[in-house]
Amino acid sequence: MDVSQQSISLAEYRQLTASKAAAVRVGRHKGPGPEELLQRACIEWVVLHKARYPILKWLTHVPNGGKRPKGEAGKLKAMGVKKGVPDLMLPRRRLGWFGLAIELKAPGEKPSDDQAEWLAAFEEDGWVSGWTDSLEGFLALMKLYLSGRPSGES
Repeated sequence: MDVSQQSISLAEYRQLTASKAAAVRVGRHKGPGPEELLQRACIEWVVLHKARYPILKWLTHVPNGGKRPKGEAGKLKAMGVKKGVPDLMLPRRRLGWFGLAIELKAPGEKPSDDQAEWLAAFEEDGWVSGWTDSLEGFLALMKLYLSGRPSGES
């Protein structure tokens, strides 16, 4: 997969996440955190590659995370929001896969039990499903989905 058209290099992403994470730890920064920066980099890649892979237009973010007031959180729960749903989902068949589900984490973080359960369920159903804390990991999952299931697998 051609990733040469990225508007942000891996080195630039690492530098951004390192400086943002350090600023967040000491409470001086109110802007996007490392996970948001990773997600923005991933979506930039998707936007740059939609012409080559039109199916990418169906990739969507599930905005389950983040801090919310109790009232809003209760309202969303009553409307069907579920804990652990992956951050990025592409619910379309492609070359043997039934869809794509990706959980993004800040560098060094791991998925919660709820997130791991969702990812396992999607994998059982024939989706490319996984989590990553890097742009390289996102691209590996995307490449797997876009290139199709290896022949001989069901």
